[in-house]
Amino acid sequence: MPSLTWRNVIVAGMGVFTDGYNLYSISLTSFFIPSSFKFSSGELGLLVAGSYFGAAFAALIFGALADRLGRKGIYGFDVAIMSLGAVLQAFSQSYLELLLSRLILGIGIGADYVLSPVIVAENSSGKNRGKMMVITFAVMWGLGAVLAAFVEQLTLLANLPPSLIWRIVLGVGAIPAISVFFLRRRIYETVMFVSRVKPEHIDSEKIERELGKPLVKAKDTSSFMSRLRSSAIFIVAASLLWLLYDMYSSTFAIYGPITIASNLGMTPIEFTYVAQFFAGIPGQILCILLIDKIGRRPLIVLGYAGVAAWLLAYSLLLADPRIFGLSSTHLNTSSLVGEAAVLGFSFYMLNYFFSAIGPASIIGSAMVTPELVPTKVRATSQSISVAVDRLSAALNITAFPLLLAHFGLAAMVGLYSGIALLSSLITLFVIPESRGRELEELSKEGQAQK
Repeated sequence: MPSLTWRNVIVAGMGVFTDGYNLYSISLTSFFIPSSFKFSSGELGLLVAGSYFGAAFAALIFGALADRLGRKGIYGFDVAIMSLGAVLQAFSQSYLELLLSRLILGIGIGADYVLSPVIVAENSSGKNRGKMMVITFAVMWGLGAVLAAFVEQLTLLANLPPSLIWRIVLGVGAIPAISVFFLRRRIYETVMFVSRVKPEHIDSEKIERELGKPLVKAKDTSSFMSRLRSSAIFIVAASLLWLLYDMYSSTFAIYGPITIASNLGMTPIEFTYVAQFFAGIPGQILCILLIDKIGRRPLIVLGYAGVAAWLLAYSLLLADPRIFGLSSTHLNTSSLVGEAAVLGFSFYMLNYFFSAIGPASIIGSAMVTPELVPTKVRATSQSISVAVDRLSAALNITAFPLLLAHFGLAAMVGLYSGIALLSSLITLFVIPESRGRELEELSKEGQAQK
């Protein structure tokens, strides 16, 4: 299975790379879009969240199709839709056109968030599934964000006008997406779908030749609804965990290069490079090394504990620098200065590092649902988690500029610290450990059928 697994990691990872690029690039270009269109802060929030609304809608449709038709049948169309949305952004002539193109882009992203985690999980063995999923999602998403910053940096070095910069940066997002369309259309159906749902699938013999051994086939004869009901607790828990995670992570991903970077006296591009190369990627590497050795739950709980602690420290620093022995002059109306800026930067980077160790790399990689529910309902279950998460994240992102103006950054960061603590408790008491266990065992598919 190693060659089959790594091929799926590469093909799926390029889609996630595109997701990271397109979701992050809107943040970097938000400074330049007003050079072409005028809109309020509320309309900016809606524009940024447009792809999330599209993703929530598409997830439910593609999840149902994937469980009925198979994963392979619709794989590839997600990146085609992403490419279309990215290109349409670049040629938008009004705010409304740009918003509609963001919705189309989101439809492709929502489909990919359902299909890619399921495909990688179903083609990986228990001993390395965690590592494969972290590489596919957390690592590739972060690299996509870095590319978005690099493309914008090139346009700035070329002294291009603002009205052209945002169009180029957003439009380039079509390139990585369309590059994997044909590769996705040529992959085999997943091992688990053929084994448990459709043993007579045409790809069965191809998979057996790839593996060099016969597939163990045991068709799941339980009804779709009975499997869905038995998985309800995990679907709810996974949806809640992803919802809570994205309440702060998506906000920081979208508004971090704007709000946090400005607060710390950095440019958006500087902020992106430092966050990814000095905190995000080191944390992801640590997660890759440990996830299949010590398990998912310890890393999530440890990561969230660090996120909660360092965001609380950052919140307190913003509220009153004197708590840390600094004078109030280190905080002006919009940013930390001097020693406070250095301290705030340290707090935020430590939060980012601890998030990459566990929450961002595991929950953010959509790992919970695909590992815990049966194959027959895996895509549908994942689609529910994606839809709940994307819709809540869209509403949160839309509201963030207004909440920030009303309550201030200190209160918002403090709220996200509390969310991290709550998420840690949910993981500890609800989510079972899946380290080293095959999907059949985790989802109880191996038990006798009634």
